[in-house]
Amino acid sequence: MKTRLIILTICVAMLSLAASAKIKDGKALNGSSLTDFGRYTIVNSDAPMVVNNKVLKTYDLTYENTKHPIQIGVVCEKKCTSFIVRSDEFEIEYKCDNGVFGVKKIEPQYQELPTEANLAKLNKVSYYAQRVICQNPKTDDELLGLIACYFPSMVNDEYQANF
Repeated sequence: MKTRLIILTICVAMLSLAASAKIKDGKALNGSSLTDFGRYTIVNSDAPMVVNNKVLKTYDLTYENTKHPIQIGVVCEKKCTSFIVRSDEFEIEYKCDNGVFGVKKIEPQYQELPTEANLAKLNKVSYYAQRVICQNPKTDDELLGLIACYFPSMVNDEYQANF
């Protein structure tokens, strides 16, 4: 219970620091990731993510200290929203299910990269720490801000230079 309270407090603090604008009408969502990746910007993507012949609502996530953009595809299901976070090197899934938002290994139906290569880049300590990032429903913009803040720690340090 104490751990959940700490995680929830961190979640709220990072969210308040992170989100400074809404992603609507071409505006960007900006904030600080509080990591070596630096400040982030999230905008609507011009190149949508396609999963199982379905075009997803897609965002481009860029950090000031990385070379390559990251795409976030939003999969809306009946009781759950999944966020597929994908770069050329790494992919992971964040999921909002039953009022709990956290990370999970990417489901095979969304996976594009080889499992072994993806698992090698996954920081397992951060993975287990992010299984529950926050509780209670949040807006998509708030969840995108949380993803931008938490995603950099999902990548093992030795692979972060590739981003």
